[in-house]
Amino acid sequence: MGVTDELLKVDGLVVSFATEEGEVEALDGVDLAIREGSFHGLIGETGCGKSVTGRSIIRLLDNNAMIKAGKILYKGEDLLKLSERQMERRIRGNEIAMIFQDPSSSLDPVFNIRSQMAEVVRMYHNARRESYDAIIAEALRSVRLPDVESLMHKYPHQLSGGMKQRVMIAMMLACNPHLLIADEPTTALDVSIQAQFIKVLRELKEELQMTVVYITHDLAVISELCDHVSVMYAGRIVETSAMRELFKNPVHPYAHKLLNSVLGVQTNLDDLAEIPGTVPRLINPPKGCRFHPRCDQATEICGRERPPFVALDDDHHVACHTR
Repeated sequence: MGVTDELLKVDGLVVSFATEEGEVEALDGVDLAIREGSFHGLIGETGCGKSVTGRSIIRLLDNNAMIKAGKILYKGEDLLKLSERQMERRIRGNEIAMIFQDPSSSLDPVFNIRSQMAEVVRMYHNARRESYDAIIAEALRSVRLPDVESLMHKYPHQLSGGMKQRVMIAMMLACNPHLLIADEPTTALDVSIQAQFIKVLRELKEELQMTVVYITHDLAVISELCDHVSVMYAGRIVETSAMRELFKNPVHPYAHKLLNSVLGVQTNLDDLAEIPGTVPRLINPPKGCRFHPRCDQATEICGRERPPFVALDDDHHVACHTR
């Protein structure tokens, strides 16, 4: 990947959380490069660090979080060196926006949709107050919401989960961000509404050439939307490649088993790959490769040394001793 293609580069990011039980090593040297105009998927099991990575990029971490090392380069500027005021005024919203898992927790129940979106327009648009409604209506129409003039005056409790999630996307689009981080946005939606939501995102991708980091554990969504994919395990990126290459030729043993653990139309339960054991606790994670206690290809070096993240070609990187 050429440097000029990169909108965002995460380099060696280490993040821990202080807890009563001890220090949780949530991210351990995460490397991630996001091409401008691409949909980049971030997949892995629950608790692997996907959401922490997204929140670290926009610096919305809990008070007990500690960013111990690394860089987050956005358009060449290290976001970790900016003050909170600079992040608030320059980066969040008008440069990088984030959609969270549950839209109900992101929308204020006491204000209607127009009031909440008007606040976003006021903060991030250089526009006259009388033009707010037109900007809001355009954003709502862009996510295929019907009867937007009426919808603007409704409250969150009057909308379905899918409509609330689309309102959240519209709110983010009204900020005109260059990078959108979507943190498992379909988790709270039922299957039919998920399909509508994915269709809207795909259309926006084609129309707006958006740059999106899409965080999910749903491989079907990844295959529908993403150009590139990074696989996470226990706080580390273990493989990154073009989406089609990853699905066709996964190299890391974890990525291979993950991709073969999904039930499809032409597979039955006997065909599914099983990943033995459990995800390690990150208070005292395994030494070497963190996947080695569950890996049927592990050798002596896997439990002793961390595998380097090496390039198989320009578009495919993996961290594995046995590749």
